[in-house]
Amino acid sequence: MQRLADEPGLGISGLASRQRLAVNTVSNLVQHLVVSGLVERLTRPGDRRSVSLNLTDEGTSVLNAWQEANDRRIGQALQRLPEDSQRAIENAVPALAALATLLESDDQAQGERTDAGRAP
Repeated sequence: MQRLADEPGLGISGLASRQRLAVNTVSNLVQHLVVSGLVERLTRPGDRRSVSLNLTDEGTSVLNAWQEANDRRIGQALQRLPEDSQRAIENAVPALAALATLLESDDQAQGERTDAGRAP
């Protein structure tokens, strides 16, 4: 759901690629989310075999509630750490964010290379 919040309109294969999961696994998960009313599946104009996935209002609410609860939990745990550990974590966050960005870029570049190598 977080990925769809960040990249609305992804299809099943795009979502599977970004999450490094099998297409059939993502398809099954998406089906459960659709049935639960958290995700909507829309047929793309001009290609009835392709779909766009988007969070519903309910899906957005559920995701936001989970993120808020998770933020509270992490914040409470961080407060219980010694100050030097808190500072070490705070100082590490920018480097970890940069690392995550590089990994995401590498994944996208790899996906583009893989897509380019497929026959039309």
